[in-house]
Amino acid sequence: MRSLQTTRRTPALALLTTLPLVVLSLAACGDDGLTGGGGAGGSSAGGGPPVDGVCILHNCSEDAHCAGCSDGRNTCFIEPGASSGRCVSCDADTGTGCPEGQQCSSWGNCVPVGQECPTDATGTPQIGCSNSGDCAACDPAHQVCDTTTQTCVACTENDTAECQSTDICVDNQCKPACAADCTVDNDCGSCNGAKACNNHKCSECSATYACPAGEHCNLQTGTCEENCGDPTAPGVCDGDDDCGGCIGNQTECHQPINGGPGTCGPAAGGCEDLGSAGALTLPDPYNQITNTCSSDANCDGVGITYNVGKALRDLLGTDNIFGQEIGDANVEYGMNVCASITLADLSCGVCVPCRVDDDCQDINLDDFAGELFPGVGGAVIAFLFDQIFGPNEHALHMYCESVAAGYGVCVPCPGLINDCAPGSSGGGGGSCDHPPEEAGTALDPSCDTCAEEVCAFDNYCCDTEWDDVCVDEAASACGAGTCHDECSEGAAMGAECGECAASICELDPYCCDTAWDATCVAEVSDNCNPPCE
Repeated sequence: MRSLQTTRRTPALALLTTLPLVVLSLAACGDDGLTGGGGAGGSSAGGGPPVDGVCILHNCSEDAHCAGCSDGRNTCFIEPGASSGRCVSCDADTGTGCPEGQQCSSWGNCVPVGQECPTDATGTPQIGCSNSGDCAACDPAHQVCDTTTQTCVACTENDTAECQSTDICVDNQCKPACAADCTVDNDCGSCNGAKACNNHKCSECSATYACPAGEHCNLQTGTCEENCGDPTAPGVCDGDDDCGGCIGNQTECHQPINGGPGTCGPAAGGCEDLGSAGALTLPDPYNQITNTCSSDANCDGVGITYNVGKALRDLLGTDNIFGQEIGDANVEYGMNVCASITLADLSCGVCVPCRVDDDCQDINLDDFAGELFPGVGGAVIAFLFDQIFGPNEHALHMYCESVAAGYGVCVPCPGLINDCAPGSSGGGGGSCDHPPEEAGTALDPSCDTCAEEVCAFDNYCCDTEWDDVCVDEAASACGAGTCHDECSEGAAMGAECGECAASICELDPYCCDTAWDATCVAEVSDNCNPPCE
């Protein structure tokens, strides 16, 4: 199994600065106007996790996850086909489980006999309220009273008790703080560590949210990378100055004897020098070994000892959650890819973690739960995971961050929740009723090469809708909407612009990534029929 380690510049508490707010919300999970106190769980000694029963109110998978909930909501109800559910106090199907003088609402809450929550055709409650107890008979999305409007809603700015632990309240609705359907950077303002909207996901950077000085934004992953060589062609250089930002001692520009662009690499005279005196130093923890190779087969079984617990601590910016220490969990991480390290006219093979994102594998933290949170039971572990991930997968998502030309290291996606690596498949189920340069219904990857390319890194465009963000991504990724005469300089084009454009894009990606310049026009004359006059 591959492990995960951050090499990023993650400041302390950069990702989960909301944890203190979570502590406050624990004391507010009870519905005012109902019996019982704070609904989130039992007491804890010394600020640690609850010791007399936890309450995972909206993300339970067994009754033990509801033992500490208030108002008798101590049973986990899971809808058919769902993997998790909510804590309830009674059986809505049979109407049983409530004390005398109360009845079971349609949503599993014990409420005073006769209390109802009539709704209109859209499901909006048609009752007024003065406290949340008045909303107890309503559906789970309308059980909080907004006293300013006297309406039953999902949440208010000061009461997110009925939201997931990773949600925020926006316009009286529970919304993920780290959205996977954002459209502008402002949608991600509460996602610590990922405050930009890129490819519809809260990310570290975007075309409108810049990286710190000395770094550039990889718009495929929405992550900031050190400037190492040409930002449009990482690792490619014209002189040593271009390699000053490279990590792992890749600070020398190795140029061919016959001239032309070079490649950033280590200061080594030959392949035999790579393993000595730190000539090639990959970022920690991948610097534990340096193995030479001639093919991927030579890297089978090559790996390092990797501490998943340290990776999680680094991502969270803290050593504990609710006083529960995050322990170490060591696993073997493979470095099974043979990368080509360029030294002038020499090409040397070295085992590295990745060349592309698909070489990196996500880490399922459930496999290490007992080591990450030692000395506590399964219910408390579930509670701690819920505070970090909410209803999302308990995983550390990895992508390949470039170190130099053609290879990199596997590092975690900023923001923790969303997977930043482009997917191997781009969703599907959409139609082909409009071109990529027009907004409309979701497209299908089979519509054309541009739809396939966009949906490979933003499946929202083929699963939900092809909105203005998708249109912009199409223009950037494949030149959609910018087709012009191949013999004229202009905007970057894409493969959908014709057979000639497609062949030039394959030959010289600059023409389709950046601009169709004079070099691209010259390449048309050499490679297309008819040539330019």
